[in-house]
Amino acid sequence: MKKILLTLISMIMLTGVSIGQEFNSITGKVQDASTRRALSFASIQLLSTNISNVTNSEGVFVLKIPAHVTADTVQISYLGYKSRRFSVKDFQRGELLISMEQSVMTLKPITVRPQDATSIVKMAFARVGENYTAKSMQMTAFYREMIRKGSNYVSINEAVLDINKAPYNSYRADQIGIYKARGSYDMNRIDTLLVKYQGGPNSALSLDIMKDLFLGTDLVLLDKIYTFTMAEPVTIDNKFFYVINFNENENLPDVYFRGKIYIESESLAVGRVEFAMNVEGRPQANSYFIRKKPPTLKMDVISANYLVNYKEVAGLWHFDYSRTEVKFNAKWDKKWFRSIYTIGSEIAVTDMSHLERRIDPENRVRSRDIMSAKVYDFTDENFWEDYNIIEPDQSIENVIARIIRQLRKRDN
Repeated sequence: MKKILLTLISMIMLTGVSIGQEFNSITGKVQDASTRRALSFASIQLLSTNISNVTNSEGVFVLKIPAHVTADTVQISYLGYKSRRFSVKDFQRGELLISMEQSVMTLKPITVRPQDATSIVKMAFARVGENYTAKSMQMTAFYREMIRKGSNYVSINEAVLDINKAPYNSYRADQIGIYKARGSYDMNRIDTLLVKYQGGPNSALSLDIMKDLFLGTDLVLLDKIYTFTMAEPVTIDNKFFYVINFNENENLPDVYFRGKIYIESESLAVGRVEFAMNVEGRPQANSYFIRKKPPTLKMDVISANYLVNYKEVAGLWHFDYSRTEVKFNAKWDKKWFRSIYTIGSEIAVTDMSHLERRIDPENRVRSRDIMSAKVYDFTDENFWEDYNIIEPDQSIENVIARIIRQLRKRDN
């Protein structure tokens, strides 16, 4: 089986815009028009540029754009909803409440028999060279990773990343560099176990399954590993998408995945994949996640969920966003109580171009690196300057505010 998408390590212990350029921030909250439910991870795009972002889990976004841009259009898109467009000037009065209506199927889909699901997936992966860029791309991205023990945040790390994205038709690996980062590890909220997340940004980018082919297998072995079935189609950005469910076949020695893959009907480009690793009731899955632990500590993975999203720009599709959440139990021998840890990460591309920038070796992030060893304190309130970031949820904002207070109190 190929390298798993997330690695943890545990051990015992007691956007977009160039710096200096003036910018304005626009903010909004995206919700369902009928239920008023917040729409998490909706896509936000400044149409005349490659500047973009996503909403957080509360439907809130902030988009930083050059100050001279006043007559442009902002597009909001969400799976299964009608896309909406607003002028930049519509945001001048403050946060804009954006209600999205669910889309009604008005396009005429190609008739597909249920037994054709596997063929559609194979055709989609066979057309990677046609649907995804064959040139290197320079991307700016915002990355956040978090570790929780129960409901308490133990670690929060954030970074603006430079990414040299390799062409989809090459075997060259993507290269990641840290432009600026900040973070904190709260030693007061742990007892005898320090959990660290290894290779975070690389793991987040490895969810680009159109570059690394399909989940845990090669295309030629697809039928032997997975079963595919057709589900109810949806629209994304007013395009018709097939929705195909997949799950691993029975009695396989390795642990694979289940989920949904969204394939655009005309180009057969994969626009989104939502999936989970089948870790439930399979103790062998632990070895895919735990790199190092004390012999008297038992760690069991409870769940492992992933999401990857792509967006179309000028007829070609690009990696846009990914999200990871893994939960596991930790229990020491001869102790009654267990602790539940949650490892989460997300990465959003906020700008991209064909002008490749060199990433200095000292700033590069490698698969074995631990982010917390590369970050700085939270004390600077204007730390992100004009870079686009994923707005933190209220619970994370509260934690960051507490960290800042603690650090300032320490420094006084």
